[in-house]
Amino acid sequence: MRLYRLRWRIEEVFRIMKRDGLDIESSQLETASRLLNLAALALVAAAHTIQLVDARDGSVRPATDVIAPEDIEAAAAISATLEGATERQKNPHEKGSLSWLSWITARLGGWNCYYKPPGPKTMARGLDRLIDRIEGFKLAAAPSDV
Repeated sequence: MRLYRLRWRIEEVFRIMKRDGLDIESSQLETASRLLNLAALALVAAAHTIQLVDARDGSVRPATDVIAPEDIEAAAAISATLEGATERQKNPHEKGSLSWLSWITARLGGWNCYYKPPGPKTMARGLDRLIDRIEGFKLAAAPSDV
């Protein structure tokens, strides 16, 4: 049973790397070294996606398992813009936890806080958007040289 669960986890990673997230099969890279680099980056992104999916219902793990410590404040600012008026539309998790970051990522991926929980596609899409927004937050906070 344990081996089957491990096998299933490997299948989830491949699914995220392929059709349900990163779509590395559509890459136009041709050299082995570039394909290997792409696969390595995709594996890290897939692992982060799975961590976020696993944490969606509550996790004591820190958000720094997926983002850098200096990005927590950016994620908090982003989270505030995603919360709605109802209790269900507010992030119920402790700031800085992986489940807190999972909620933010799911909202950015299109999850509306209702119906079924967010899956790998939603998390992969949301993680991509989260990374972009964190970078934008950093740029906006950087001192201007003008």
